[in-house]
Amino acid sequence: RLIQGLFFMLLIMAAGSVWAAETIVLGAENDWVPYSNQDGTGMANEIVLAAYKAVGINVKFNVGPYNRLLKMVRDGEILGAFNIPKEKSNEKEYLFGKTPIFSAQSAYYQNVEHPLSVTSKEGLKNGEKIGVVFDYGYGDFFSGNDRIVKMEVRSDQLNLRKLAKGRIDATILYDKTARKLLKEEGLSDKIVKAFDSESGDIHVAFSKRFPNAQQYADKLDEGLAVIKASGILKQITDSY
Repeated sequence: RLIQGLFFMLLIMAAGSVWAAETIVLGAENDWVPYSNQDGTGMANEIVLAAYKAVGINVKFNVGPYNRLLKMVRDGEILGAFNIPKEKSNEKEYLFGKTPIFSAQSAYYQNVEHPLSVTSKEGLKNGEKIGVVFDYGYGDFFSGNDRIVKMEVRSDQLNLRKLAKGRIDATILYDKTARKLLKEEGLSDKIVKAFDSESGDIHVAFSKRFPNAQQYADKLDEGLAVIKASGILKQITDSY
């Protein structure tokens, strides 16, 4: 009986170590500085790693283009991906946890030499050419505004360069991205914030076709609560 008891304890310990060592793979977009960078680093990446670590799950990143990762999620080829704003337009396509990994404010940016003639997003209804990135979410108001021309490209950097050359009327950038890219592109004096767009809750979007996806969405919620309570979440966001 003693040997049987020891064997049973070893089985329990082994099962616990297997759970503790569990590793999942998530898609991380490669072109939204400073939230998710090309090298697999970024604010969002750090938050996801810390949240899952708090509940005993390791994460590896499949780093790639945003639209390709979203297709992989929809097709069930990968458990989930980030950074996806939860909107009415995509709630039927993905599973979302209850808690966003972070919230971000976006704004319209204009060329000081050719400023917009309106002072709010509600005034954009005269066919203005607005530069955006393929498949990015910019909020429900933007999605529903059919009185502007949405000019899609593959990166925020390209939109800034087009705006600097006067090829579009404005572009939408999230605040942390704008601060970093305007400095890197040397455009801080030429391109300025016009007015706020929309704030968005940014999530990991989980696949409806991937086994146990809801379980991992719930675990992420649990981990986010832990790192918020411990102060780790604030430390990460403040560092960016």
